[in-house]
Amino acid sequence: MFNKSLKSSDKKKKEAQINKKNSNSKKDETPEWPVIDVTLDEVVKAVRKFSDKLPKGVYRTILVNDDHSIDFKQLAHTLKGIPSKTFYMSKETYDIFEEMDKDIPPVIDKVQKAVDQFVKEQKKYPMLPYDPLRRVNYYLLMQERYLEQKPDIDLYITDYDGLLSHEKPKGKKAEE
Repeated sequence: MFNKSLKSSDKKKKEAQINKKNSNSKKDETPEWPVIDVTLDEVVKAVRKFSDKLPKGVYRTILVNDDHSIDFKQLAHTLKGIPSKTFYMSKETYDIFEEMDKDIPPVIDKVQKAVDQFVKEQKKYPMLPYDPLRRVNYYLLMQERYLEQKPDIDLYITDYDGLLSHEKPKGKKAEE
C-alpha cells in the first residue's frame, strides 16, 4: 500500500515536470512582440510577403479571423511587432481595411459569392448594360435570389476576374 502511494506521487511529479517543459517550450515558440504603429500600406505589403511564402494550396485567408480581423500573430515576424490598430480583410478579394471601414469586408464577401454564383449560372455579370462604372446590380441579384437584401454601399465589378471593389473606378464617369 505504501508503494502504491509512492508510485502515485512519483507519477504526479513526472507529469508536473513534463507539463512544465511543455509550457516552457510553448513560451519559447511564441516570442513577445512589441506593439507597433503601422500604416494600411505596410499591412498590405506584409500580407503579400506572407502569402508569397505560403505553400501551394494554402491561401492568405488563414490570416482572417471570423470577424474579418487580421490575425497579426502570424504576421508579427514580417512586421517585427503587433499593430496597435486592428485591420480587417475580405476573405474573397483580400482587400484590407482600417477600423473605420470594418463593415465593408463582410459585405464584399457576401456580394462576391452572390456575383460568382450568378456568373456561374447566368454566364454574365449582374450589372446594367452600358454602365461605365460596372456597378453590381443588387436588384438583379435579389430578384434571382442570390442576395437577400441590398447593401448600403456600391460595389463595382473590376477587370480582374470579376472581383469586386468598393472603390469607384478611376477615370470613368457615370452617365447621370
